[in-house]
Amino acid sequence: MKNLDTPEQGASDQEPREPDPLARFRNWPGFLAAAIALNALFVYGMFAGASDPEVRGWFKALSWLPFNVIASALYFVLMVKLSKTGGHGALYAVICLAMIAANWIAFFAA
Repeated sequence: MKNLDTPEQGASDQEPREPDPLARFRNWPGFLAAAIALNALFVYGMFAGASDPEVRGWFKALSWLPFNVIASALYFVLMVKLSKTGGHGALYAVICLAMIAANWIAFFAA
């Protein structure tokens, strides 16, 4: 129960709220674009690393497989977050599903 006699309790309600310093990091479409760019660079590097037939199996198992699992989970989370946005939710879901499929297709094709 609040004690209305103390002025300290009412002072916090009257002060304006500070802006959220992390608001610029909560842009989910921007995060999706950054993830796609990073994914493209990583897949390019993976194709270069998997070009040697002697180490292809180990390279794919130790480097590429964990990346694909993490990237698939990331795209699934982004798909869930962005599908709730109005307007472009279905487009974001299709992009995320396409990126999951592209990662695994590139993994097995290399």
